[in-house]
Amino acid sequence: MFQDVLLAATLDAKQQIEETLLKIPGVTAVDVGYKYVNGVATSELSIRVHVEKKKKSVPEKEKIPTEINGIKTDVIEGTYELHSVSAVVAELRPQADATRYRPVIGGTSIGPNRAIGGRVYTGTLGCMVKDNVTGKHLMLSNFHVMCVDNTWSVGDQMNQPSRVDGGTAADNVGRLVRAVLSSKVDGAVASVKTGILTECKIAEIGAVKGTNNATLGMAVRKRGRTTGLSYGFIDGLSVSVNINYGTGIGVRTLRNQISIVPDTSKNPSFSASGDSGSAIVDNGNKVVGLLFGGNEVRTIANFIGDVERELNVKVCKHVVIKAKEIGDKLPSEGKYPIKEIGDKLPFEGKHPIKEIGDKLPFEGKHPIKEIGDKNPKEIFENPKGFLENPRLPNDPRVPIDLSPIIRNLEDKIAELSQTVGALNVFISQSLRPELYNGDLDDDDDYDNEDDI
Repeated sequence: MFQDVLLAATLDAKQQIEETLLKIPGVTAVDVGYKYVNGVATSELSIRVHVEKKKKSVPEKEKIPTEINGIKTDVIEGTYELHSVSAVVAELRPQADATRYRPVIGGTSIGPNRAIGGRVYTGTLGCMVKDNVTGKHLMLSNFHVMCVDNTWSVGDQMNQPSRVDGGTAADNVGRLVRAVLSSKVDGAVASVKTGILTECKIAEIGAVKGTNNATLGMAVRKRGRTTGLSYGFIDGLSVSVNINYGTGIGVRTLRNQISIVPDTSKNPSFSASGDSGSAIVDNGNKVVGLLFGGNEVRTIANFIGDVERELNVKVCKHVVIKAKEIGDKLPSEGKYPIKEIGDKLPFEGKHPIKEIGDKLPFEGKHPIKEIGDKNPKEIFENPKGFLENPRLPNDPRVPIDLSPIIRNLEDKIAELSQTVGALNVFISQSLRPELYNGDLDDDDDYDNEDDI
């Protein structure tokens, strides 16, 4: 509670003197963060003044006061620039992650197809967002990545990977929809080309879980086109920084920004040129900022809440379909919805069943109603064995008692055997009539014994 009050008082004091401090020659930024002593951060909050170069002596009117409204100050050396990359068209060759990602995801190379002054540009696709008006998915990056300068137009083609990284017009993934370069946001969004799949994920980080408010000391990560996955901590809040946007735009002051320092136990720096547009996330994969500039020591980013408001978008969350019950609406290989275990589950994609074994085909031919009931193959291959033990292998049921039926069949077979045996004494030879000595002896048709 006390720390919150102290932070609020420090932010208020910084706000009151910020304009005066930014006018001092050589001052590049002003923020609120932890005071450094001999290059090591302490736990003491301070108003920090960033300068191009620390000097042993400065004119009285350019001196930084040691305290402001009872809040200590700190002087940090640092000049900040945009973290995009450009290359001469004639000298193009991939410089970092030149992977063609399909589906399109965050943390990857992106840039406009158009060339500006014979050069092409690249940065990082931060993450997917949803248009608050149309509900469609859009690709989020920086103004200076997708627009570059003030010659941009709605409809400019975006390539993934960028032309700097070997992409061509055939790698078109969408077109510029809108952009903003304000006192708080350096951002732009592009549509997704019909037929191109996207996922609300960031390479090496995974599914995006929404957004969160950046806080001092928060552990964060980012995945950029140049330095890949890196780790750091939020080192400063309410950053007001002077950034040179080049010809046609000039130096702009962005206010209420976030500053991040690297977790040097994992990586020497947090970002570099080409990482502009990266989404900065917390440990819960919630986006807290949009990276746009920095130096080898410190990275600067927009608050994601400001980005969403000014671009009229919402960070897209990766949706996982959760079943209410076991198997509820869970697809089998993405095709068959089921409500209960086995309900309407296909047997090799052909036969729906409701209970274990119900209407389950035997090799696709014979329906059975219970486990082992009337299994045709078992009967055909071993009829005697089936009568002796009418069960399928591993059938846990009690065997069916067929002994009365079998005894009845044996009696019938015995009677039939006796009847067949009686036929062996049909008519003896002595009792057979001699037809050739009888009334037919004079018949012309029977005048030869061989005919009898």
